[in-house]
Amino acid sequence: MFLLALAAFQAAAGALPATPPADWRNRPVTAGSWTWRGSPEASEATFSDSRGSQFTMRCTRATRRVSFSRIGAAPTSPIRIATTSSERQLPLGNMLLASDPLLDAISFSRGRLWVDVQGMMPLILRSAAEPARSIEDCRS
Repeated sequence: MFLLALAAFQAAAGALPATPPADWRNRPVTAGSWTWRGSPEASEATFSDSRGSQFTMRCTRATRRVSFSRIGAAPTSPIRIATTSSERQLPLGNMLLASDPLLDAISFSRGRLWVDVQGMMPLILRSAAEPARSIEDCRS
C-alpha cells in the first residue's frame, strides 16, 4: 500500500523521466525508420513507425540550434536522451546549441539512442545518418 501511495505521489509531483535502465542497450529497437528533410531554413530528421511520426530533431539554421520533440508530448515536457556514451535531460525548451557535445554523442552512438518523456513509452532508436546530417547542417 505504501509503495502504491508513493508511486501516486511521484506521478502527481511531476517526477522527471527515469534514468534509463542499465540494460536498455540490450533491448530491441523500436520498429520504424528515420527520414531527413531539408530546406534553406531548416534540416529535420524524423523517426516514424506504423503510427506515424514519433520523434523529431530539427535544426534551425539561422539560430544554429537543434530542437527535439516527442510527438504526442506537451511541448514543455522534458526529454531525456541516452546514447552509448552520454545521458542527459534536455534543458527547458528541449533545444541545444549546435556545438553541444550531446549532439556528437547522438551522431556517434554505437547503434542506439534512448528517448524518454514522462508518461510515454521510451523509444529505443537505431543510430542513423539522418540525425547526424541534421546536426551537421546546423554546424555548417
